[in-house]
Amino acid sequence: MERLPVVVLSGFLGSGKTTMLNRWLSERQDLAVIINELGDIGIDQHLTGPGRVPVTLLSGGCLCCVIQGSLSSTLRNLFMARKNGELPAFSTLLLETTGAADPFGVTAPLEQDPWLKKRFFCQSVLTVVDAVAGVRSLERHPEWLEQIHAADALLLSKTEQCQPQDLAALKVQLAALNPTARIYPEPAPVDLLAQSFPRRCRVTGSFAPAPSSSSLLSPQRPVPPPSRHQLYSASLRWDGLLSWPLWQAALKQLAEQCGDALIRVKGLLRVEGLDGPLLVQWVEGQEPELAPLNQWPDQDSQTRLVLIVRHPQADFAQQQLAHWETLLTQLAPE
Repeated sequence: MERLPVVVLSGFLGSGKTTMLNRWLSERQDLAVIINELGDIGIDQHLTGPGRVPVTLLSGGCLCCVIQGSLSSTLRNLFMARKNGELPAFSTLLLETTGAADPFGVTAPLEQDPWLKKRFFCQSVLTVVDAVAGVRSLERHPEWLEQIHAADALLLSKTEQCQPQDLAALKVQLAALNPTARIYPEPAPVDLLAQSFPRRCRVTGSFAPAPSSSSLLSPQRPVPPPSRHQLYSASLRWDGLLSWPLWQAALKQLAEQCGDALIRVKGLLRVEGLDGPLLVQWVEGQEPELAPLNQWPDQDSQTRLVLIVRHPQADFAQQQLAHWETLLTQLAPE
């Protein structure tokens, strides 16, 4: 039985995975796509370009540690739908993980489930690296180290926003952390989706031993060991309508509430004077990216927003969005 290749598209929160996915989908229509979202409300599937490519959303948790069983079921369903002619006969399945996922945990079902192992195989793990976040993400987020270690190829994003010397230093860091992974400049070629790589051991893999005399980062701030994340998400739906200046003030307030805990904000805002929503993409330490869309992606024109934080309290994100919803209600016109 011919097995279908699976390409895992990894990368930390806000690294640019969906942007890269959209470019690839414009060049290849023989794919099926699974998108994993950390929040309960899916946003990224609405940002995937139109076409004949089937897109499946898995929301509400991380595939590597929370909803792994849902991945197995989804893979089964996609295979049977393809076999029965209910879906186009896709030749490759592309799995976009949530930014917190350990790729080794995501690929585990393909290696451990006998039914899936006969029908799918992991062809590659491609990790998108946010060049703007750079070393700061390495120092703060152990999940990013897991994604770099597991990668067959490292795909740079947002390089136009970097100084040449900073970009060169980042490449040196990445080569030290994963010497077998090729580093691709932006834009990464769609041909990568056809390349196969040998699978590697989760533990021994191709991890680069740290030099005994120095840290890969800095002596004052060593790389933390990989650990399960304290990343928590909360989702908001809101029926109200605000002017753009009021939305600006509200987003500023949300950032002040969350402080250093804020990792990612993404959503669709209902703004006065716009026919479609305002898309918000916000990554820690960077300016919010705002783009008006011509129309709502579905029949639902509610404001919907996902907040992701790193905090020891599991309900911190929910508390902040509850406070924020109260503020929105106060700002909304009578």
